[in-house]
Order: sequence, then structure tokens, then C-alpha cells
Amino acid sequence: MACDSTRPLQSGGPAAAAHAQLAVRDWLETQARVTGYWRDVLLEAGGSLALIEALDDHARFLQMAAIGGEGELLHTQ
Repeated sequence: MACDSTRPLQSGGPAAAAHAQLAVRDWLETQARVTGYWRDVLLEAGGSLALIEALDDHARFLQMAAIGGEGELLHTQ
């Protein structure tokens, strides 16, 4: 049977939900650090200020998403 990646995973109860939430927050924090790294690389290379600012904004969004409240949606625009 093929896996449908568009469907949510089956519920595994509160412990599974807590584990999944922790994993997602960890992933978001990692992505924020990666974005910060590339921002620093671009800054050192004398890159576009607009692109550096976009990376700053994106890193901030990822950090806020990682610490966001439960059940709240963070709007990107």
C-alpha cells in the first residue's frame, strides 16, 4: 500500500502529539539557524541588503513559529 504524504498521520495519542510537536519545533529552530548561517555568508560577501533583510525576516519568522503558542497560526504576510 502506498503512503499518502498529503494525509496527516494517524493519531497516536497525547504522547505522540507531544513528541511530534517537539520534533517540529526542533526542526523550525534548526531551519532558523541555517537561515542565519546563509545570512552571515551573504553579509560577509557583500551581498544584497534586500536579500539579507529577507533572510533576517525569515529567520525571525521561523524562531517565532518554533516558540509559538499551541493552536495559534502564525501569518507570514
